[in-house]
Amino acid sequence: MSFYVNSKYRIRRAAEQQEMMQKLLAGNKVFNAYRDILVLSAVIGYSNKAYKPVDKPASDGVLMQFFTETDYDLMDLIAYAHTKEQAILKEDGKYEIFEAYAHGGFPILLELLEIDSTTELDAAKQEAILVRLASLLISNQIVVNDSLFI
Repeated sequence: MSFYVNSKYRIRRAAEQQEMMQKLLAGNKVFNAYRDILVLSAVIGYSNKAYKPVDKPASDGVLMQFFTETDYDLMDLIAYAHTKEQAILKEDGKYEIFEAYAHGGFPILLELLEIDSTTELDAAKQEAILVRLASLLISNQIVVNDSLFI
């Protein structure tokens, strides 16, 4: 259980990724919330050593209240693994590390799901993407926490 959570912090998303994230959340959506995309992207980013700080954030961040206890633990784990310093667990810097891995992992997620800016997300494509995502998760090509899609 994470012992330090700054409830006023907002997890930032990169402005250049905003349009694709919105596409995955709209209409025939692939994900239910930004939280889902960010958590999965951060895990993928960390797994692939894709650390890319968010230089230009989208206009609004995701409130901490939308993340679960398991997500907070994952943020702590990623931050500690990145820094090897226990002190990071008591600092807002752990959120910046999480954001950087999410930013670096999002393009990899899109590649794994075979999605780009030209992909039309009709019902058939959405189903195919969800099947691809489930296949990746089941095959352990992506490791996520149990609460990601709840």
